[in-house]
Amino acid sequence: MALPVRRGGACELPRHPPQRPWQAAPLRGRDDPQRPVRAAEQPPLRLDRPYRRRPRGDLRGGRPLLPHAPGLKERAVARGYFVGIDVGGTFTDATVYDVAARTCSAVKVPSNRAAPDQAVLAVIAKSAAPACGIRRVVHGTTVATNALLERRGARAALVATRGFRDVIELGRTTRLTPGSLYDPYFRRPPPVIRRRDRHEVAGRVEASGAVSEPLDEADLDALGRALAADGVEAVAVGFLNAYRNPAHERRAKEILSRHLGFVTVSTDVLNEVREYERFFVTALNAVLMPIMARYVGALTEAVAEGYPAASFYTVASHGGLLTTQAVTEAPVRTILSGPAAGLAATRRLAEALGIARIIACDMGGTSTDVALVADGALPLKRETVLDGNVIRLPQLDIHTVGAGGGSIASLDGGGDLVLGPESAGARPGPACYGHGGTRPTVTDANAVLGRLGAGQELGRSLSLDAEAARRVVAALAKAAGLPTEAMAEAILDLAVAKMAAAVHEISVARGYDPAECALLCYGGAGPLHACLVAEALGIPRVVAPPDPGTFSAFGALCSALTLDRALTILAPLGPEALARSAAFFASAAPAMREAFAEQGIDPDGFTLECQYDLRYEGQAHELTVPCTPDADAHALTAAFEAAFAREYGRLDRERGLVLVNVRAVGRVPVESPAWTAPLPGSGRPLGRRTVWAEGEARPCPVWQRDDLSPGEPVAGPAVIEEMSATTYVPPGWTARAGRIGELDIRRNPA
Repeated sequence: MALPVRRGGACELPRHPPQRPWQAAPLRGRDDPQRPVRAAEQPPLRLDRPYRRRPRGDLRGGRPLLPHAPGLKERAVARGYFVGIDVGGTFTDATVYDVAARTCSAVKVPSNRAAPDQAVLAVIAKSAAPACGIRRVVHGTTVATNALLERRGARAALVATRGFRDVIELGRTTRLTPGSLYDPYFRRPPPVIRRRDRHEVAGRVEASGAVSEPLDEADLDALGRALAADGVEAVAVGFLNAYRNPAHERRAKEILSRHLGFVTVSTDVLNEVREYERFFVTALNAVLMPIMARYVGALTEAVAEGYPAASFYTVASHGGLLTTQAVTEAPVRTILSGPAAGLAATRRLAEALGIARIIACDMGGTSTDVALVADGALPLKRETVLDGNVIRLPQLDIHTVGAGGGSIASLDGGGDLVLGPESAGARPGPACYGHGGTRPTVTDANAVLGRLGAGQELGRSLSLDAEAARRVVAALAKAAGLPTEAMAEAILDLAVAKMAAAVHEISVARGYDPAECALLCYGGAGPLHACLVAEALGIPRVVAPPDPGTFSAFGALCSALTLDRALTILAPLGPEALARSAAFFASAAPAMREAFAEQGIDPDGFTLECQYDLRYEGQAHELTVPCTPDADAHALTAAFEAAFAREYGRLDRERGLVLVNVRAVGRVPVESPAWTAPLPGSGRPLGRRTVWAEGEARPCPVWQRDDLSPGEPVAGPAVIEEMSATTYVPPGWTARAGRIGELDIRRNPA
């Protein structure tokens, strides 16, 4: 393909014949006079049409799955633009990093829940970066999460060992759905794969890994033909004790792939002990494979057409980056893609500011995500519960609460105020958005109290209608018998209480004192409420990063390409177990390098993190601790006891330790943005307005963030506005612009 050439300041892209409805014309930058269509005008990518998977490594007419080999290309480029994208419930945000100038700019567009690809393409097109200059596009997606919660997955089948097809429905035989324990009318959510689509085959592997019954290959081949004829799109394979010996699963994949485009086996998704967790996550993977293959494959094609020099990645649940090929093979690893990128940026900012312990608080339009980053280590957990089922995969430990800017306030049957979990979303959104919203939200309460100003532009996409906000809050206040401002304060108090409880859960409940941490607030609504949350928890310092409303999009550019592999040991911690773990780590590193190379990634800079799942003898659950690949029993015991004491406040040294699993996490770094010192501002506020604080109206200065001079104090109450967010500094707090453009807000000494 010929390289794009620059004519008259615009990039003229190579012409490609239309291959898909959404590729009728190449996408171009906003400033290109020859740009034929806007990305937002393009038809949505079809996620519901039949799809036949292409051969491995092929995306379109023989073109490689990635437009280029990103590892080689990006290291050679000193100019260009990186675009990080975060798809939220209300806005889709982007951070555009100019590599040569070392500067970032923020872009926001309204999200499109029905067609998230339109918002992704629209936010790229809205940026000022020329199409031929964009070198990398990274996005966090909620497509997989929404497909599971809304039961829109593809029709899939499960093939299991004879007698074990119902494992995914039996689960742990406990009620994991919140609020269901004492509900006499509770019904479990339906299984992800219906019983009529769950099948059994003969063949048995024992716990030792020995084969006691051969796999019935003829029956399996006939089953594959029947499933294809019945309209099944994908199949999951889960065999008993396959983590000890995966031979039967691998053979089953070969046979079923003759008839079906999507086949996933449990040892490729979760090669660990515990049948329910292993079978269920594999079933989820099968349900998501066709949908995510269509979504991310077509989006990759659209990016390749419009931005031919760009590589395309997706943020994974563990905070790393996945190629399109990796997402297609294991889409279940993107279930928590959305909030993961923010923690990568949190760690980067904590390192830049020298903060040892920092609590991330990401408040968007629908919910608030909180997590604690201690000593530069991202918080990890081995499993999460979604819709009453356990998803056991490496993921970041993020606690989510249903309190966002769009959370709807109402009165329950007893007349008490409740907030959420229902959200106004982007359409119609809060009443103050002017899109027809008729129910009061957290954002409307802020508008009533003056913390958001009448006519204020939000994300350069809409102008705030303060009168509409007052009308809907006043209606709720009248029903409760309260003044309008008192109701608005009550809505915010309830939102703050929910967020404070979430922060308590990930700090105090896990052995950390919030008073020893800083609170990092981001998301479009985070800086409005952060000081109030900090006040409730005794946190003395709040940090608002540059462009807080697009901070998660910035974090998408801070992540490394990541792969992980696991092996079950399930033996007492001793010489034999340690020898097996050392051999596993020794083989994992070259295997991962080869896997990265197969995906078109230069493995230069590859690093390996070694994790050990340990527990006391007799325990049912383990803790994961990092250590060196050649760690001895003494080092592992010390690491485990430190983690156990922090988690449970005690030790049980009379019991021995069991090494359950070992895990290798391989990472390849990519060039990422860095913050630079901001330019001095005018040092003068934009104006003044009345803000309701602590039960009374007070005059308050309103600043444009760019007008702040580094180091100059801004005493509360004060409001600091910018394109992506608004920061509220309450009475008793003082804000200063920091050395990398952050807002450093501290509680005044008593």
